[in-house]
Amino acid sequence: MNSLSLFLKKKNSRRQFRKKVHLHDTGDLKKRLIFLAGVIGFHSLAMVFFEDLNWWQAFWLTMTSASTTGYGDISAATFWGQFSTVVLIYGMGITLLAQIASDYVEIRLSRKEMRIKGRMRWDDMQNHILIINTPQYDSERYLELLVDQICQTPELVDVPIQILTEAFPDGLPLTLRSQGVVHHTGDALVDGMLESAGAHTAKYIIVLCRDNQEIHSDSLTFDILHRIKALNSSAFIMAEAVNDSNRPRFKDAGAQAVIRPVRAYPEMLVRSLIAPGTEQVLEDLFRHQGDHTIRLNVTLKNVEWAEVVTKLIQQDIGTALGYVHKNGSIVTHPQAKSVIDAEGLIVLINYDQTVPSSETIRRLFNA
Repeated sequence: MNSLSLFLKKKNSRRQFRKKVHLHDTGDLKKRLIFLAGVIGFHSLAMVFFEDLNWWQAFWLTMTSASTTGYGDISAATFWGQFSTVVLIYGMGITLLAQIASDYVEIRLSRKEMRIKGRMRWDDMQNHILIINTPQYDSERYLELLVDQICQTPELVDVPIQILTEAFPDGLPLTLRSQGVVHHTGDALVDGMLESAGAHTAKYIIVLCRDNQEIHSDSLTFDILHRIKALNSSAFIMAEAVNDSNRPRFKDAGAQAVIRPVRAYPEMLVRSLIAPGTEQVLEDLFRHQGDHTIRLNVTLKNVEWAEVVTKLIQQDIGTALGYVHKNGSIVTHPQAKSVIDAEGLIVLINYDQTVPSSETIRRLFNA
């Protein structure tokens, strides 16, 4: 596909988007309402003039006639009064009311469909989480996990969530909508789309890479970050980078946190929102060059946990994260004053540290 055809395709998609947004104009409804108000006014005036009614009685008769209620307490008795009722109410008013009711229902249904399909702007949404893009593979499952983690995080539980994506043109999955998630159908690289999704009023912005198997996804993310920066958004921006060498460029473009696209653990992404920097600690645990955990098979009895942590640090062995209970379960981060009976220790060490032997640990605690 050459550049011209690509340009025309994007231009056509923008036209289609605008048409869908303005599919049902309310101009006809407004005109009919004005026309109906005129009919009601003229008929009320005719009742005052021909039937010698006061203004309230004339208006009451007009409304009961137009709504086909017909209480019968007041009615037109003169020829011209009855003729005015036939022409203005029976000939125009009732028809207009039916058309107005039909237009109103159609507009409501249209707007509901547009909301479901992400074709409406959420102008009243502020201080929200804006998720831009969705993963190319298994996006529904990933978003369910991500939204679930956000909703379970106390600091984020009340923050509205909006997704800007082209992945769900017929509406978000029910599992996401049931959690109050809304979406805007579109591409963040299309002019005006970020504004439509409220990027300038968001509290957090998450820019997901489109394909974590494709290194060129970083180029698209970089473009999106520059567009967000141009909006002067005050949001905390988290971006995914496929290539680690692009991290400094992403931060120069406005991202406060950059993380690898780890699809199996959306928890890492959520932690980076509320505790920036923790994503780097967690990522290091998955790298060969980073810190990593080891298991030391050593039996300890009646030892205070604070003593275990302190001695390991003092001997430059590592940081104790937890222990293996005698029943085989793993206890992580116990209370400092806890007295433990362990069959092993889970220790965090640097990648260049030598793994201590079990005998060294036993001597350390005289076990």
